[in-house]
Amino acid sequence: MTRLPTFSQVLENDASIRLVAGISLLTVTLSLLLSRALGARRRGSLPPGPPGYPIVGNLFDIPTDDKWKVYAQMARDLGSDIISLRLPIGPSLIILNSAACADALFVKRSAIYSDRMVVLQELVQAGWNLAIMPYGETFKAARKVWHKHIDVPFCRPHAVMAVNRLLQELLPCKKDHDKLIRLATGRFILSSGYGIQAENSEDPFVSLSERWIKTISHATQRGGFLVDSFPILKIVPSWFPGAGFQKKAQDMKKLTEEVRTVAFKHVQKQVADGTAIRSYASRYLESSKEEQTPEETDAVCSIIGNMYLAGADTTELTLRSFILAMALHPEIQKKGQEAVDKALGGTRMPTLSDFGTIPYVDAIINETLRWKPAVTVTIPHGALQDDVYGDYFIPKGSIVIANIAAILSDEKAYGARTDEFRPERFMTSDGLLNKSMNSNPAFGYGRRQCTGMAMSRELTWMTVASVLCSIDVGRAVGADGKLLNPATVEYLPSGSLNYPPPFDCTFTPRSETARHWIEEASNHVHY
Repeated sequence: MTRLPTFSQVLENDASIRLVAGISLLTVTLSLLLSRALGARRRGSLPPGPPGYPIVGNLFDIPTDDKWKVYAQMARDLGSDIISLRLPIGPSLIILNSAACADALFVKRSAIYSDRMVVLQELVQAGWNLAIMPYGETFKAARKVWHKHIDVPFCRPHAVMAVNRLLQELLPCKKDHDKLIRLATGRFILSSGYGIQAENSEDPFVSLSERWIKTISHATQRGGFLVDSFPILKIVPSWFPGAGFQKKAQDMKKLTEEVRTVAFKHVQKQVADGTAIRSYASRYLESSKEEQTPEETDAVCSIIGNMYLAGADTTELTLRSFILAMALHPEIQKKGQEAVDKALGGTRMPTLSDFGTIPYVDAIINETLRWKPAVTVTIPHGALQDDVYGDYFIPKGSIVIANIAAILSDEKAYGARTDEFRPERFMTSDGLLNKSMNSNPAFGYGRRQCTGMAMSRELTWMTVASVLCSIDVGRAVGADGKLLNPATVEYLPSGSLNYPPPFDCTFTPRSETARHWIEEASNHVHY
């Protein structure tokens, strides 16, 4: 029997029909664009933005690199903390460049600005990730599962293990210390989440999470794909001009499912074999069988997958920035060492029971998060309904992002010379931590704030305090063999992530006693 060709086959084989289809799609798109533009004009004006060009709007004003700097400069030039860029198709891209704007929209009106990207939710099927999941009952239920199964005290021995091994590996390191830091954060997450012991930076479980994070970062680079402005485009076949997002989405979908399930299935096998190391996953899988319904198991699999991703980028990049800051500012490193020595009496290494008791260490961490935030702009939010902020109209469907790096560089909030690394800005005149100031925007806003923030802060504190207690970080040397100049150091943006420049430095025990502490600690790891 002769089969009739499918609609997509006809389009593939007939150029004239493809042309007609393209013209039809363009006509529909232009009609929607005109309708939305007229609707916006009736309701009020958008936030100010560059003039742009006919048809393409501000397409050429959207940067691919140093986004936060470009947006911050636009805000200064336009005299407004909230600005907009018109996309060639669909609604505008709204950028919030101050804490006041971000708090007003993302915190106080979180019910409106809680939507996420179509390409991530539906085409990639990454909606199980809390950072991407739209706010609603499903999101609330997922947060409950997180708080039920991911308790911070449980993971502390794994944090101590990761830090102790990092200290030991840093001592002989002459090059590529950033790989050791990535391995340390990966060890902590994989060990506490799944009981997986990563031995080197090329471990497939460590590499998997890094690949996913970089892929998602690039997917959000220009505020999302056009399909996020016009969800109807998700039905367009991948061969159609401009529909390259379909192929990318399929690749991301496969990677996303691997991140969610591969490590969990590994633990399921170990539990069955009786070889599992105690972790969040094994604790659940060895729990009461009544609790282990298929639905609950799938939810736990997803929630530990969230942990797998939550700190893999932010914590790693924060610790790399800390090492760079110490290598650039030996005087600050010395002051931090003196603060740790005074608190601990120079008789032992820090433990997590010391967390929050050494103000200058907390100030160094806050300044590291503020000075060079790991994520420069938030994952795009979508406006679920029309809204008005001040004199400005924000249409339903607008893509809204907060410029985190600009917010953390605000001299009105953090004092003069925010381009400089100065932990003292977080200290009071009597040597205490200034609690009226914080670096929390580095973790996002409101209900979208990173669920792993407490976990990340503890691991960061343990690493920073331990390094200051036991190691002298040498001066930062660039690829040209010359000392890096703090005034001219440039970070390397990749999507929304902020990478320190490559550099080398030495790691020397502060004393023979410190060397002994590091060796002893690494030989006594308990879970």
